[in-house]
Amino acid sequence: MKTTILIIFNCLLISPVWALEWDALNKQQKQVLQPFKDNWSSLAEQQQQKLAKGAARWHQLTPQQRKRAANRLKNWQSLSPQQRDKIRNRYQAFKNLPPQRRAHLRKLHQRFKQLPAEKRQQLKRQYQQMSPAEKRRFKQRQLQKRKNQKRQRRQ
Repeated sequence: MKTTILIIFNCLLISPVWALEWDALNKQQKQVLQPFKDNWSSLAEQQQQKLAKGAARWHQLTPQQRKRAANRLKNWQSLSPQQRDKIRNRYQAFKNLPPQRRAHLRKLHQRFKQLPAEKRQQLKRQYQQMSPAEKRRFKQRQLQKRKNQKRQRRQ
């Protein structure tokens, strides 16, 4: 009995319990994850799980969705570490917003995307040309508009 417990304990120390062995992946996952094969066992178990899950999702995508995902990955890889950190921080801040606020921002983004390309470019240029002080005032006006709209809805 003691020997069995020692063997199990040693096995737990040698390899993580939830680590995903390369051979446990299916054929499609192995195909997608081929670039990771040589260092698969050195990846953190959480990273292995994420990659395996992503590989499984990859095969459920349409060719158009795969192309879009590949382009997005290529764009992500072309960003500097500072740009990536900025995006991660903004995403985290977005996730921390209340659900209603996130829904409102998504709605605004959809409205923006539905504008003609010319109008979107014009608005982007106008915003980019603003000084930091002008951008702060613009954001404050937007916040004030939202507060006023909330008050009106309550009445």
